Amino acid sequence: MRTIAIAAITAISIALTGCVSVTVPQKKPQVAPLSITSSPLHRFSLSDFDGLIFEPIIPEESDPMFPNRENVYQKLEGTIAQQLSDRMKIDPDQLPQAPLIVRYGIASDTTVSDAELVRFFGTTPGLVTEPGQEKLTIAIALVRANTGDPLWKGVAQGTIVSGLTSEMRMARAEAAVARMLSSLK
Repeated sequence: MRTIAIAAITAISIALTGCVSVTVPQKKPQVAPLSITSSPLHRFSLSDFDGLIFEPIIPEESDPMFPNRENVYQKLEGTIAQQLSDRMKIDPDQLPQAPLIVRYGIASDTTVSDAELVRFFGTTPGLVTEPGQEKLTIAIALVRANTGDPLWKGVAQGTIVSGLTSEMRMARAEAAVARMLSSLK
């Protein structure tokens, strides 16, 4: 009897396995690829910090994807500040005693290649694109201000979707930053 039960379960499992593995081909992907990597370098808590010091990393070469680069950096800085300050002990009436340095940059691959990113930042999410397809990289590093110790770094890469407005591109960048920083406590 036990052998019959085992044989029946095995037969049902094999039949169900065939039903589950169905691939639906897509002519055009509905969601643009996004790849994120982050590395804690030292143990820390955002609640140990009471202020933010921003140090933007701006490539020397102008980026054709960002004709108004200053505006993009300003919005990106605001997004990072919002994501981090909610988890910090910031008193607007006090001067920061233990600030956190935030180094950040944004560039398309026409300005910064993966090899340059690895050389400068030490890592890349490794998003692979098709020939002719451009990608955007956002890099963020957190550094303890009073010692200069690097605490954390994260990099997000996504494909650049043609036809999006600058507001839609910025919304995608802000969502990538929020996702990248979401694991920090």
